[in-house]
Amino acid sequence: MARDGKSIHPKEGQFVAALAKGLGVLQCFSPSTPELGSSEIARMTGMPQPTVWRLCSTLIQLGFLVVVPGRQTMRPGISLLGLGQAVLSGLPIGELALTDMQSMASRHEGAVSLGARDGLSMLFLQRCQGSAILVADLRVGSRIPIATSATGWAYLAALDTVARNKLIAELSASLGTQWSVIEPRLAAALRQFAKQGYVVSKGSSNARINAVAVPVKSPDGSVILSLSSAGISEIFHGDKLARLGSELKLLAAKLAPLLSFQRVT
Repeated sequence: MARDGKSIHPKEGQFVAALAKGLGVLQCFSPSTPELGSSEIARMTGMPQPTVWRLCSTLIQLGFLVVVPGRQTMRPGISLLGLGQAVLSGLPIGELALTDMQSMASRHEGAVSLGARDGLSMLFLQRCQGSAILVADLRVGSRIPIATSATGWAYLAALDTVARNKLIAELSASLGTQWSVIEPRLAAALRQFAKQGYVVSKGSSNARINAVAVPVKSPDGSVILSLSSAGISEIFHGDKLARLGSELKLLAAKLAPLLSFQRVT
């Protein structure tokens, strides 16, 4: 039975009903139902309660479910978490972020990008386009400068002081006389990040394009990515950039824990 109680129509000779029932039990658990009793699971799946209890007993013995102390309920166990980690490790972070990024790009008629550092540039791991109005020759695999992009500034903002100063020194040395123009804009962006948690770039990379970006940092700080949204200045004005900054922070908070299972090179 499926979680909604509807029957599954198996392919003759290739379907293991007991396995399907066990997976159906596990699918009942979600952020809104983190703990369940056997009677609740029986109601959700449409299976008899004795059957549900036998399945739960097996899943408890295997570590996929654990009994909540002092309560007649169960919750997912460490063994199930291990399966989740395997899934997350097998999917690049760009694929995990794609649905949310495309939704944001479509709603705001701009582009949403996820980038990682590559030398003195940021490399796009994922990029979603929400409108044909924004014309830019940027896609997955494209690189943009750290020094002049919101994506790069957000990355810099997430570094500790020593690492940030070291990278800024490298950028300054590589840009020569151009640095005197870039440095005040970067300094202003870092001050803005300290106050608001996002950086804004108005025309830094392209005179007609404004952008806002936030860092995405793994819980242990070992992986730092940047999440940005960009669009033409007529649409991406001050108020909209502030709203986008708030949305990007929420998405970054959602993606950050997933970086614990990623290797970004």
